[in-house]
Amino acid sequence: MSAVCEFLKGLKKAELQTIHQFWLPGESVQSRAEVLRARVAKALELGTGIEERVARLSQSQRRLITAVLSKPEPKAILGDLQETLAAGGASRIEVESTLRQLIERGFITRKMGKGRTRSEMMEIPDELAEHLCRVLDVEGEPPSAADVISQKRLPFEIDFDNGNVEERIEQLEDPALKELCLLALKKRGVIDLSSDEADELLESSGLTKPDLIAWRSVLEDAGIGTIGSVSLQDFGILIPNPALVIFQEWIQLRANDRLEDVGEPDQIIEAGVDLFIDLERFALQVEHEPVRLTRAGNFPKRLAEQCRQGMQLERLKSYLEGDSVTRVLRVAVRLGIIENFAGELRVNDDRLSAWRKLEFRRKVEVLLQRFLDESAGERWSFHQEGLRNILLDVLKMRPTSDWISLEALIDQTVGTYLLELEEREVAESLRQRREEDFAQKRLQSPFHRLGTDLAYWIVNRLLCLGMCEIGQVDGSMAAVRLTSLGHEQFGHPCEAGECRILVNPDFEIMLFTEGVDGMCLELELARFSERVSAERVRRFRATPDSMRSGIRSGLTVDEIRKVLEDASDHPLPETVAVSIRDWGRDMDWVQARPAIIFSGLRPDRCKSLRDLLDQEKVKHLELGRGEILIPGRALQAADGSVPGFIEKIRKEGWLVRIESDDALQLKPPTKGSR
Repeated sequence: MSAVCEFLKGLKKAELQTIHQFWLPGESVQSRAEVLRARVAKALELGTGIEERVARLSQSQRRLITAVLSKPEPKAILGDLQETLAAGGASRIEVESTLRQLIERGFITRKMGKGRTRSEMMEIPDELAEHLCRVLDVEGEPPSAADVISQKRLPFEIDFDNGNVEERIEQLEDPALKELCLLALKKRGVIDLSSDEADELLESSGLTKPDLIAWRSVLEDAGIGTIGSVSLQDFGILIPNPALVIFQEWIQLRANDRLEDVGEPDQIIEAGVDLFIDLERFALQVEHEPVRLTRAGNFPKRLAEQCRQGMQLERLKSYLEGDSVTRVLRVAVRLGIIENFAGELRVNDDRLSAWRKLEFRRKVEVLLQRFLDESAGERWSFHQEGLRNILLDVLKMRPTSDWISLEALIDQTVGTYLLELEEREVAESLRQRREEDFAQKRLQSPFHRLGTDLAYWIVNRLLCLGMCEIGQVDGSMAAVRLTSLGHEQFGHPCEAGECRILVNPDFEIMLFTEGVDGMCLELELARFSERVSAERVRRFRATPDSMRSGIRSGLTVDEIRKVLEDASDHPLPETVAVSIRDWGRDMDWVQARPAIIFSGLRPDRCKSLRDLLDQEKVKHLELGRGEILIPGRALQAADGSVPGFIEKIRKEGWLVRIESDDALQLKPPTKGSR
């Protein structure tokens, strides 16, 4: 019988329930005493959540446990403990209170002495003592939980330059342990030993209850990793319990060696400037006709379907997550181009105008920063901020245009982040966020989500920006490489690619493009023509409607002609020049300006009013029939105030009545009308 079982054998059900509640929170304590005893025994023997349980102890409780562990055997006389703790300033009452709490939580058993000469002994079960020694040193201060996933906690250094982790795993004698380690390598160094995959592997090896304590010793002695309860909740990371952990130094080194271990992909996924084209067209549509949201605050389904049919990102819908309309709308709202005003989507004219004036490279910089600062949604946790910055740093250090392994890139990023938890002060950042109002933001992230959420950001953000391309191998996203735009954003030297167009007589435009200049030209062409093909050679076709959209977006007919002439190696076909002239003939802007009319004036009064307006330097025009026109002036400003010269006229004794045209106002139906 184990020391833990011996310790639990004489406890009552109520005492077992108290220990059960501390070591296995969230599990029901409404069970028979024998069931509770078995659960608690397993938790103490395995050290379930030992780092987190120790973190919940007070300093005096840790000192008392350390005082017992410092003995040759994990037992000590109560009197000796009292003297030791009293030397540190603890009173006898404090020692008794601390001891009682530790007994109630199952850390220490109190064996009553027999007879007058026998002293009371405080003892920690051997199995539990081994786990406590792992997380407490002799001074009683627990090492950082972040050290558990690295070699820092071990009493010896690992020579990471001597061989690789696969060679060390191959030297393991236990075949089941060897297979589990190889499986953990595929999962960024952490595998849940209670998962279906682990259970199937153990069953195939004929193991029903492996000796995890022995396995942990083997892995730590081999410098590979560890097994047990690894708690990173202080850093906002949830790791399965129990778990097999490969030290993250190995994961980082292995990922670095495998970055270039990727072949030529079967298919290349690229987005180009699709997001920017869709953003411009969506803003143009809302500018022309504001969108009324549903009562639930959603975008109308029928209108969304119409918008979806014209969006360029729809060609990537099988690779991107979510709806194209929702994606473009969120970007527009984040940029402030579109605003929700009382349940109606409207364009912010000033911001849309400023956005259109930005050069393409500057637009990419703005959106990249917005995506880096993104802090909402199911695919976000506050760890993503650090992970994204590490990812960009890794890409900045690789100025080549070769394909790199997507999985290795993510492994290296996550491994680097986990090894720098202390340096990046992640625990302190987590505490600050908990004190603030972050109810809608995910602070605790499962370990596997660190990598999957980062992969989502690469595909749904960097790819959509046109900064990278994704390569597919056997139907899976396996490789990534920077585009010319990505290299330019990271400051890498890159040559300007070929960029020219060929305009056919039927107004079909063929764009032969490479490099950032080609992306700029493609975005410009998309403003006044429809893209009909997204192959390496882009094909556009201009129509009267597409030209009208271009003019509505701020272009002029002369600017459209100049774009085509400057980018083409040959003169424009005569039919194209005629089409531009004819289509643009009726596309001039008709400007509507406000005006004020003074009416009901006699000739003498009309002259007096004109003299007053001249004194106020207000431009005006006499229309005859006792009317004076003041062009370009609104009767009322947005705040409801009237022009200053009207107040001046009133002060001169004029009776001015502001009238409105009721015929232009909608009246509510009267009662009984049909």
